[in-house]
Amino acid sequence: MSSWQQAEEAFKLKIKHMIKKYIFFLFTLFILSSCGKSKEEIELEKIKVELEKTKLELAEKTKREEESEINAKKAELNKVHEQKVNVGKRKKITELNFQLQRLPQALEKGEQNIREINQFKIGRSSSTKEKQLQEARSQLSEIRNYGEKIKNEIAQLEYHKTFDFQKNPASVMEYIFESAKKRDFSNFRNLCDPYGENDSDVNQICYAEMLMEKQQEDLKREFENGRVIGKAKINGDKAELEFAFGASANRLEKVKMIKRNGLWYLGAF
Repeated sequence: MSSWQQAEEAFKLKIKHMIKKYIFFLFTLFILSSCGKSKEEIELEKIKVELEKTKLELAEKTKREEESEINAKKAELNKVHEQKVNVGKRKKITELNFQLQRLPQALEKGEQNIREINQFKIGRSSSTKEKQLQEARSQLSEIRNYGEKIKNEIAQLEYHKTFDFQKNPASVMEYIFESAKKRDFSNFRNLCDPYGENDSDVNQICYAEMLMEKQQEDLKREFENGRVIGKAKINGDKAELEFAFGASANRLEKVKMIKRNGLWYLGAF
């Protein structure tokens, strides 16, 4: 076979191959066209997509509105809480100022006591007199220090602190026990009901930092060996907890607690 004939045969094969590819393309196009969706079906799917989109938008809008409403309620509750805290703060400041107003009278009595000791008394030795003077001066010094502590307490009321352990009633009492061991009463003021509705017995705990030295030592002895008995009985925003206290932890007492803005505070003994 000549080279020309070979070229002709190759050309014919190429043409046949192209025709096959074209026929396959037309067949594929026909299949796809016959299996495709009608115009009505396509429009219906578009409507479904738009409907789903509208549903999602409505759901998102509803969610945003609910979140906005919840946040508004939280903001209102926080506002009321802050107002009640301010009322409690003013109440405590009034109580402390009342104690401050009584100090001049106590100081005068202390000074009068020193003057009387200094007066001559038949049968009293000089050593006895010196001992009495020392005790009287110490008492007078404590009264003066107490006045400074009250002023400091009033200033500290401007800074209300909260702690993670206040999320559990039992943890509040455990904190008191552990702090008493170290004689650290610096945060006890923050354990009182911030609304100022706790009783006077609780105030002895909450104002521990401004107590006189002997009173602080008594408080330490009463609570350093304390322990919680059982679990707290919680009813809404109120709780009752039993604990043991005293030098030998052999005396039982119950404390009532109140929940304010998600945290627990001492209410009454």
